[in-house]
Amino acid sequence: MKKIDAIRIFCNTFLGGIDEELCSMMETVTAVVTKKKGEIFFIEGEHGSNVFFLISGLIKLYKTNDEGKEAIIHFVKSGEIFAEILFFLQNRYPVTSVALEDCIALSIDSKKIEELISKKSKFAMKLIGALSKRIKYLINMLENLTLSDLSTRFLNYIKTLAEQKKSDEIVLQVKKGDLAILLGATPEAFSRMLKKLKDDGIIEMEGRKIKLLKMI
Repeated sequence: MKKIDAIRIFCNTFLGGIDEELCSMMETVTAVVTKKKGEIFFIEGEHGSNVFFLISGLIKLYKTNDEGKEAIIHFVKSGEIFAEILFFLQNRYPVTSVALEDCIALSIDSKKIEELISKKSKFAMKLIGALSKRIKYLINMLENLTLSDLSTRFLNYIKTLAEQKKSDEIVLQVKKGDLAILLGATPEAFSRMLKKLKDDGIIEMEGRKIKLLKMI
């Protein structure tokens, strides 16, 4: 993919519109990055300055404790930004990022972007607005994980995906075991919850295909 095409997708999807002058300016602070399935974008604790916008593919963000146990933080889908904390801290990556599918991403140098922000106030306002929406989304996710039971957490997750796809039927892009970890449950508890929702007529499920019939 040409860099200018990736920049246009970023501007249109994340910033809400294409500005030709801005697209031209961003060419000096960005690069296109490709990763094969299983390859790492960055490792937890690693120094870096690049923020990424996912053009295509699927990425898992996770942390690892001292015993090597993995805690899944988020599954990044196309059209999402990740490692955006480096816009503010410019220090170390707080999580590890691995490609679950072949991926294309736009890498944005968070140090060089400061120069662009100082030159174009409109870009700064668009970036602040986009990041504010991102923060609100992550806060809602945190509230969902801490204040809801497993069934509600799962249904809210499915509802969000369905709204993004504009369909009441979605296909899970990740393994059910990984989704269980993301939602703070054991695989066994997650399987029991799925069976109960199916038995109660709340969802229809075939493999990774799930149709939301009603909310509880």
